[in-house]
Amino acid sequence: MADVEKIKRLFARLTPTRAALMQRALDLRTRKIVVVLEDIFQSHNASAVLRSCDAFGIQEVHAIENNNKLRVFGGVDMGASKWLDIHRYTLSEARRRRYEPRMIASSPEAAENTRAALQRLKNRGYLLAASTLRKDAIDISEVPVDKPLALMIGTELTGLSETAHEMADIKFSLQMSGFVQSLNLSVFCAVCLSAIASKMRATTDDWKLSENEKSELLEDWLTRCFVDKEV
Repeated sequence: MADVEKIKRLFARLTPTRAALMQRALDLRTRKIVVVLEDIFQSHNASAVLRSCDAFGIQEVHAIENNNKLRVFGGVDMGASKWLDIHRYTLSEARRRRYEPRMIASSPEAAENTRAALQRLKNRGYLLAASTLRKDAIDISEVPVDKPLALMIGTELTGLSETAHEMADIKFSLQMSGFVQSLNLSVFCAVCLSAIASKMRATTDDWKLSENEKSELLEDWLTRCFVDKEV
């Protein structure tokens, strides 16, 4: 339960402009869509994805760290990660096998870690939507938004692991109109979030946080805000 008195006390310390911005962001936040990043190795890509998540009102990011840890580059992130819930699923050093950073880790330990992370989301009722170049993928416009959706994006060179593909409920792709077959990872994520989040918001209202969820998130934001002395 949120501490109502704490929220009132801290919220009163915000400037009117900052208070209005925080309230607007809170009203547009959603957990109906979450982003899952598997083994992203370029920090600027990961940081840009976090920035896009904040921009499109996505509250949760799940980072599967089999071979590469998600590192935030402040010059790209622009502080967006401060307002997000980032869940990490990290292999211990003892269980991690060394691969080239650009390659997906394909060890049994990596597969187990990916499977456990995705199963947690399935247990919460999320449909797993895997971005892929495989032929059985549907177009992004066909991705359903009537249920909670976990948008899965894999490492830059090789994409999602075989385990992630196997666990996916949906496989989707973004049609290209030029000569290249794909976009930069962070650009791809932003385009996908724009399309899916817009469709979701236009179709239903159940993407909104409950009043209790809003209170808890607001308390968390205010705490982060004042601890970092950025108000």
